[in-house]
Amino acid sequence: MPRPHKQQLRFIIGLTVITILFSVYNLCLLDDSWFMDSISRPERHVIKFASVLIVYAMGVFAFSVRQPGWLLPLWNFLYAALLLLLVVLGLFDTYVRSFSAAMRSLGVSVHVFLISPIPYVLLTIIGNATGRIAGRR
Repeated sequence: MPRPHKQQLRFIIGLTVITILFSVYNLCLLDDSWFMDSISRPERHVIKFASVLIVYAMGVFAFSVRQPGWLLPLWNFLYAALLLLLVVLGLFDTYVRSFSAAMRSLGVSVHVFLISPIPYVLLTIIGNATGRIAGRR
């Protein structure tokens, strides 16, 4: 079992990278920015996909040494399911181009959720809480 300070260091590194990426995206790359308006729709999808992959990688980095062991599979499932939804929405948006406002809003909301620190912190809290409960038995 990894030492606790190694887990904490990985958590802090992951949280820092995710927070910086989320901040840069919200400040510079949001859909209404001059940068996003100057590139094509497929290029926007690639940038958004890459941002999700970076956050996913930080979760794998942190949760691979974290106990309980089911945190990493839960992280993988969460990102696989929501990323599949985003890819389907992105392909539909790219090739059909008749996206309703509600569907576009769903895609933006799922993407922002995936690159935000919220899932990362929530899984860490759940892992800590279940570890404490299991330790008391």
